[in-house]
Amino acid sequence: MNKLSHIKLDEKKLVEKTIEYILSIQNTYLECILFHRILDPRIKYGDLNMHIDFLMERLSHGNFFVNYGEIEFRNGASRYTHFKFEAGGSKVDDSGLLINLKMKSEEFSKEIFWANDKVEIEYQQLNDFNCFIELIVPEKERSRKMLVAPFFNSEHWIEYYNKLLDLNFPSFIEKVNFGKTVIKYRPLKDDFYIGIETDYQSSRKAFKNGFWQTPEYKLVIFKKITSKKIERILQFEKFVHPYFDPPSFDFSVFFAVKTTKQIGENEFLLDDGTKTEFLDDGLVRFYNSNELEDQLKRHAFFYYNILSHTTLEFIRFVEEIVRT
Repeated sequence: MNKLSHIKLDEKKLVEKTIEYILSIQNTYLECILFHRILDPRIKYGDLNMHIDFLMERLSHGNFFVNYGEIEFRNGASRYTHFKFEAGGSKVDDSGLLINLKMKSEEFSKEIFWANDKVEIEYQQLNDFNCFIELIVPEKERSRKMLVAPFFNSEHWIEYYNKLLDLNFPSFIEKVNFGKTVIKYRPLKDDFYIGIETDYQSSRKAFKNGFWQTPEYKLVIFKKITSKKIERILQFEKFVHPYFDPPSFDFSVFFAVKTTKQIGENEFLLDDGTKTEFLDDGLVRFYNSNELEDQLKRHAFFYYNILSHTTLEFIRFVEEIVRT
């Protein structure tokens, strides 16, 4: 049995490392990640060095476990909720307020992030594609097609995701292909390697049905058998820091927030930018106003940057265990 098969992922040690990391990023643009699962967005905490016991408690509910050969992380910390009372006295869930507060926190972080000229230049070099495609179909198919709108430019989005991976994880430069699955990896220890497993089939399926979904990646440790064959030693369900999952707004949530407008107390308008033009010969053209295009691409760029900062911190934790 290989010597890595009994690695002990010490949750207590991860908590200690995570608190050190939290304290190091306070008052930076990365601070917004804390409001997704750890801090209450309604509270002004000030210096987090004064809240160590609170942070310890919030991080004390996480456990690693193995499920069908994959390492998963279960975070049992309670989620924050918000309620309001209506005129009749009934209690109503108003947790949408928390989403708005988190969004404001993230927008402030993005202002700091995009003020960096280097970041803006990198973005401009990568974002040269249209988020949506035009589609011309017979008029009789109009209703059916509208069910899967908007029409994402899926292959260009996936190309963008790969470029963002390369930009934010530059040390993972080697590749091994298994059909539609690709592992980008780097050396770990002796003849062991650590990699990012990419498979965009779920993203393609989501695009096909009109959804913008965060790409799914896995963290894997493996040995090479041949140039095209590996032995998986450890595989994590997600390529993410367990306590910063998600590191930023999930793509589907961000898209929902940006395409939903409240026009009354309990009335909302959904507008994803899809437009219809009736052509000659019984044809219909679908196109997108592209008003959200820059926001979507910038959010993805920001997301991958946050993903790299947080996940590389977790990878250092894993590497430290493996190398000792």
